Amino acid sequence: MRRVWATVVAFWAMLAIVGVIAWSRQAPSTLPSATPTVMVVKGKNGKQQVVVVQPTAGAHATTQTSPPPPA
Repeated sequence: MRRVWATVVAFWAMLAIVGVIAWSRQAPSTLPSATPTVMVVKGKNGKQQVVVVQPTAGAHATTQTSPPPPA
């Protein structure tokens, strides 16, 4: 019977430790919301136009080009 109680106590102690670690961990920071960018563009004859550029999800720049597809 001692083994049973030792197993129960060890199980609850492990749950308590995991719970404390999970509770004390910082929440992941949220990404800032994407806001549109407003630009003023000069067109033909010096006419100015306001252009709103909408951000795209998942767009990113790379420093290397992809290899060509296999022929």
